[in-house]
Amino acid sequence: MTKQTLPSCSNRTLLLLSIITIFSSIVQIESFSDASVLPTKSSKHANINIIKPAKTHITVAAKNADSRLNAFFSDLISDDDEDLRPRIDTIAKQQGLENFLKVDDRLCLIKIYAPFCKACKAFGVKFRRLASEKGDRMNSAGHVVHPGIIRFGEIEYSSNIKLCRALSVKKFPIVLLYRGGADGGERLSEIFCRSNAVEDILVELDQLMVGGKQN
Repeated sequence: MTKQTLPSCSNRTLLLLSIITIFSSIVQIESFSDASVLPTKSSKHANINIIKPAKTHITVAAKNADSRLNAFFSDLISDDDEDLRPRIDTIAKQQGLENFLKVDDRLCLIKIYAPFCKACKAFGVKFRRLASEKGDRMNSAGHVVHPGIIRFGEIEYSSNIKLCRALSVKKFPIVLLYRGGADGGERLSEIFCRSNAVEDILVELDQLMVGGKQN
């Protein structure tokens, strides 16, 4: 049996638009197929009939079209390894950091960066690659398919200056290492991201995994 090949991104977009247009037409056609014709009272000009769609039938038709759309989109979502992307949560404000750390008790790597920082952009590529290897990987629908041993997050400095000051961040790019937990987690260390930052991070992680700083 041959594996069906999905269309390219541009063709897939056109296909989705076509499907949405078709289903919209179906809803309109089905909603009026069971419509009732109500005569109005006679006037001195003319008798006018008003078409009143059946509201219940419109609702059912819309639900049927929606379920067909959901089924179609589900077929386009791939869980193949080459189609997955790393999950890197965007963290904003103190409450966002607390919520991120409370998810579970895994180790957490949080990158702090600024969009105007060239070193941040260079490290961002390495950070994303590390997230692909060690972190959660999800499909295009945002569902985690392969859970990782570490969780990854990022904080954009210029939008979270108050939070970064509270974290005593004075330079970037920098990675903060936490142990997550329902109690708000524990900050374990920080690594300033030089050229060998990934190696430093891996060494630190190995020490924690074998119980060097693990409670």
